[in-house]
Amino acid sequence: MSGIMAFVLTEKQQAILDFIQQYMDEHQYPPSVREIGKHFGIYPATVQDHHSALERKRFLQTPRFQSRPLSVSARPRRDNVNAIPVVGHVAAGVPLLAQQNIERVVQLPKEWTPTGAFLLRVKGDSMVGAHIVEGDYVLVHPNPVPANGEIVVALIGDEATVKRFYKTERGITLKAENPDYAPIQMSREEAAELRVIGRVAGVLRLF
Repeated sequence: MSGIMAFVLTEKQQAILDFIQQYMDEHQYPPSVREIGKHFGIYPATVQDHHSALERKRFLQTPRFQSRPLSVSARPRRDNVNAIPVVGHVAAGVPLLAQQNIERVVQLPKEWTPTGAFLLRVKGDSMVGAHIVEGDYVLVHPNPVPANGEIVVALIGDEATVKRFYKTERGITLKAENPDYAPIQMSREEAAELRVIGRVAGVLRLF
């Protein structure tokens, strides 16, 4: 599993970044905090919070000794990103990527996101040994035939689970990375009900 830790923008952060860029294109200098607040109808303190997040994610920088502290340091290229759905839960009887399962859409680099990739919000602590904790988002690459030992997202009935995959002579074993959880062992007959959606290619954690 790769160590992807992506800098993902919220819709509001993207809107503010777009406004800053547009303002700079028109005026050749960045807008002030008050100008941003006035444009979006938010308080200066809220603008500062968004600015701090954008700076932390390296989309803005704060030059020293300048009265207008906002400047764009990086801007995602629209032609080099894919819109990736974020799945928060699985509804019974509907496809995993059905609209009612999707919380939002985020932009991620194309090299990380082959066709069919998605982010799944993790629930529970069964994979803490693999540094995957509740609230994380795992980046899933479609792969219905995983190799032994890979971390996969599997659908058992209408429940999605993140586990290590092992194919045995008797069937399939899904192992947690937490000693408090027993392996899920399935015979060949039971494994017919198992659907491997894809392998976990990375973990995204928002601070």
